[in-house]
Amino acid sequence: MGFGAAVLLGFLLLQSGGNFGSAAQNFLVFGANETLRQTKQEAVTVSSQQANQTEQRRHPPATYRLKVYQLQTPSALSEKQRRPLGEEQPSPVAAAAAAFEPASGLNPSTSEPAKMESKVEAPAPLPAQSVSVRCGEDRVLIAVKQDFLGNGQLIRPSDLTLGGCAVLDTVDHIMLFQAELHGCGATLTMTEVSLVYKFALMYSPTPIASTSILKTNPVEVTVRCHFPRRHYVSSDAMRPAWTTFASERQAEQRLRFSMRLLTDDWLSPRPSNVYFLTDVVHLEASVLRGAHVPLRVFVDRCVATANPDPASQLRYPFVSNHGCLTDSKLTGAKSYFLPRSQEDKLHLQLKAFKFQQDDKNSVYVTCHLKATVLDDPIDTRHKACSYLTEAKRWVASGGDNNVCSCCDTSCGGQRQRRRPAADSAPRGEGTAALGPNLIEELPEPKPRLQTREETQDALSL
Repeated sequence: MGFGAAVLLGFLLLQSGGNFGSAAQNFLVFGANETLRQTKQEAVTVSSQQANQTEQRRHPPATYRLKVYQLQTPSALSEKQRRPLGEEQPSPVAAAAAAFEPASGLNPSTSEPAKMESKVEAPAPLPAQSVSVRCGEDRVLIAVKQDFLGNGQLIRPSDLTLGGCAVLDTVDHIMLFQAELHGCGATLTMTEVSLVYKFALMYSPTPIASTSILKTNPVEVTVRCHFPRRHYVSSDAMRPAWTTFASERQAEQRLRFSMRLLTDDWLSPRPSNVYFLTDVVHLEASVLRGAHVPLRVFVDRCVATANPDPASQLRYPFVSNHGCLTDSKLTGAKSYFLPRSQEDKLHLQLKAFKFQQDDKNSVYVTCHLKATVLDDPIDTRHKACSYLTEAKRWVASGGDNNVCSCCDTSCGGQRQRRRPAADSAPRGEGTAALGPNLIEELPEPKPRLQTREETQDALSL
């Protein structure tokens, strides 16, 4: 078909608007369209070749290779590997778009990493390296470094207290505390073998200078003093293998007094210091002589207290006036001195008691003892007198009862005149103590209920 036929077909297309009613017209249109398509393709091919030739003349030919990287999460990769064959694979464009989606650990709205919760464990408490303790018989001494926390910072002494007691003194950055075993908020606990006194060393920091900030935390250090429950005030002295005349002479003049608790048969030491109010306390006072000179011991006075201080306000003197046992006269209890089996020992029986105002139920006994030679007579200053409640009179455990006649008044009279040889004999006085003795109450017995059958049997009898 020539150029005229193409023009004629184009004119017919414009006139008809693309709608033909008959088959002949459809055939003509098909042929015209086929001719027009070929003509347009030839024109486009020619134009493209001319444009390529012109572009090649301007720029030399070059080849570019674009590398495409596809980001995939491990879960997506594993899902892709698990996808069975024949299933439709995502297009590269969709894969690239999925690679730039927010990760699972990010917040989709803010694209910020999700906050991970972290557990912070408190460090385990370590033993204090800045505190040293020395436990005595009746008090405790505590030394604390001013670098209390071990961080190089010195704390203020006013911020540190021992159960409410302030620092006693500060020397060379060492703070000193001194307290009685029952003072400064101490608590007493008992185990099977020991008595434990516990103190609380409290550090309460105050704001720095004129600010209202704190840079340290409060700290509490527990201080414990352990004492054996079963012990005695003194024990037998150990003699040296050889002695000089001077040391032997000095030993003759040195006297050692002691007291201890005995069993009910007075034969052996009592293994426990715990008593009930129904028990009887058996005490033994003795003197240990350094040489062979025989001695006689006396209990001059005794006082019971709720703490180790014999001069404390809560006290009960039960032996006074140079050897008068007043407990039986004051309370009506059977308390008395026993007859002597040995001159250097004296036995005393005392009914157990406790202080009403003392919650710890502890009793300390402190006695002033005297010793004389056997040749010295028994007088008003050296005696052992007991009050008999049945007879209502004073009796002596050894000697004449007349020496006890002053127990109701005053026994501070003159001593009897001694022989010159007796004046050179060793004599002495000393103090011995026992405690703490713990007093406990017996549980109240439950009353036994009589059944009806027992009552009928009793009536029938």
